Amino acid sequence: MNKVKLLEVKKLLKELEFIESDFEYRNEIISEADTQFINSINLFLQNHPDLKEIYDNKVTEKINQSIKKTQENAEEQSENESNQEQISEDDTDNKNDEPENIEEIEPENKNTKHLSQLKKLYREIVKLTHPDKVKNPKLNELYLKATAYYDQSNKIGIYAVCNELSIEYEIDTDDITLIYNEIQKLQQKINFIESTYTWKWYNCEDPQQKDQILMNYIKLKII
Repeated sequence: MNKVKLLEVKKLLKELEFIESDFEYRNEIISEADTQFINSINLFLQNHPDLKEIYDNKVTEKINQSIKKTQENAEEQSENESNQEQISEDDTDNKNDEPENIEEIEPENKNTKHLSQLKKLYREIVKLTHPDKVKNPKLNELYLKATAYYDQSNKIGIYAVCNELSIEYEIDTDDITLIYNEIQKLQQKINFIESTYTWKWYNCEDPQQKDQILMNYIKLKII
């Protein structure tokens, strides 16, 4: 890989590493804030009894609708299974009309090259980081990371470890596209988190605006 392309790939991988960290941070924040947000909703409703009654009735209505829908789906599934059993019986009656000894053609393994390169790079990493070979906590940590990536067949993660160890590798266009796509997916998840009522409420400092966010959420639920 030429130097310019290598620098571009390293930049992409650093961007991916940053956005992964950013997503994990925001995801942890939203998980903690969800409980606070729900508690604030409940407190807000307690302070507005008339609104609470409307809200509770609407929630109960939606729960009943969900239960009814679940029951209907279960009945429909049961009916489909009964029909499938009848079809299976008919197939059994006619199985003598079908040709026997049809050989199954196994699909060609399209991942052979991918797995071969993954294994080769992983071996190079192991040589430099395995605890039995190297007594260095930082390198040993890279060994654990690489092993996890290898078990997951995560070539992008392996590339990132190779960069940290200055191990040379070749990367094709498909892998570069994969990195771009992963960055885009994580950015979309971050955008979704930032669009939630919980996130907006948690990051709002004005008490009146926080109450307005709670009110907007309640209105959405009772419509």
